[in-house]
Amino acid sequence: MKVCILTHAYPRFPDDSTAPFVELTGETLQKHGVDVTVLLPDTPYFERSEADHNVTLQTYRYFFPRRLQLLGYSNTLVNDCSLKKYVYLLAPFLFLSGIFHLFLLTRKHQFTLIHAFWLLPNGFIGAVVCKLCKIPLMVALRGSDMLVSKQNVIFKWMARWTLNQASMVTSVTPTFFPDLEGFGIPEEKRRLILNGSHPNLFPSPSKKRLVEMRNKYSIPEDGLVIFGLGRIVLKKGFDLLIRTLPEVRKKVPQVKVIIGGDGSDLPRLKTLTLELGVSDIVEFPGTINRRDVPDYFHLCDLFVLPAIFDPSGNVDGCPNVVLEAMACGKPVVASAISGIPFVVKDGETGILVEEKNIPQLVSALISFLTDREKCLRFGEAGRQRILSELTWDNAIMQIKDVYEYCIK
Repeated sequence: MKVCILTHAYPRFPDDSTAPFVELTGETLQKHGVDVTVLLPDTPYFERSEADHNVTLQTYRYFFPRRLQLLGYSNTLVNDCSLKKYVYLLAPFLFLSGIFHLFLLTRKHQFTLIHAFWLLPNGFIGAVVCKLCKIPLMVALRGSDMLVSKQNVIFKWMARWTLNQASMVTSVTPTFFPDLEGFGIPEEKRRLILNGSHPNLFPSPSKKRLVEMRNKYSIPEDGLVIFGLGRIVLKKGFDLLIRTLPEVRKKVPQVKVIIGGDGSDLPRLKTLTLELGVSDIVEFPGTINRRDVPDYFHLCDLFVLPAIFDPSGNVDGCPNVVLEAMACGKPVVASAISGIPFVVKDGETGILVEEKNIPQLVSALISFLTDREKCLRFGEAGRQRILSELTWDNAIMQIKDVYEYCIK
């Protein structure tokens, strides 16, 4: 089986934290006997060598000079709420170049199927080529693509046409299924497939490394660490975590909060910590290299993601960081929205709270921070859930089943 994965987000260099789930999908498929080619738009920051991957990686140019290739790789949306203005200038070039290069690649490699991550732009690019070459298309929804498809009449038409060309549409959450139904996609063409993780991807750091990190962030020996990770945009809800801290520190004075990642909402969050008088216990390390991410997970006592539907209605499907925290044996406090409840078992591997409910969030944080045994019990339950149900191997077997369905 020869499959082309079509995407506009991918780790641009070995330690990049951009869309690692796309890379893990391709690499694990390759391990399971699928011949995988990944096609993605070029970016000035792309630096991969043949030695750092097992799939075939192919980039395509769509604009000149190279520094103006600004689409994809989390650069398209403002705070994940609206499209940046240059998108409307560059998008036609991306679509045309993507279709051209995918068509040539498909003719050369005779792909069995095209697997497009995100409905737009990749789903549309894949749909055109699949129709020309008469091969099946699978579209994987991620979240922001549903927002983009509603931005204007043209995008809405492109999304509808793409979905009707697809043999199957998958999602990491059923939250998007009503939208698919509105586009006329029947239930038999919709499939829920959760992402995976594995403890082997997140090895424990040495005691020396953990001591260095505690010293770096001035965490005392008995200090407790809350960790949040993701792009710093509205839908992650990190401002809600910060708003809990005046109450949390009353009960747990030795708490430290680390919020990793970068994004357009970061200046507002830093200002908020000053306004609430909690800047002394909140750290913003910025973008964390992929190789360092396991260190932060193992440093923390608790992982938190108070995700929300942002003002534009955008929401993550199911952030992979939740699975990663569980793989590291950490309890999770998160919002009971989108795909999160399908991963986190409330009262067993973590605590789910109502969206934007700060009192519930405060209560959940304190319940873990004041009960070390509970942290360990919930964390181990999460790790076992990953090992038994939510590995990448399990996810890939489901994807291969969809491939077989599409081909038939």
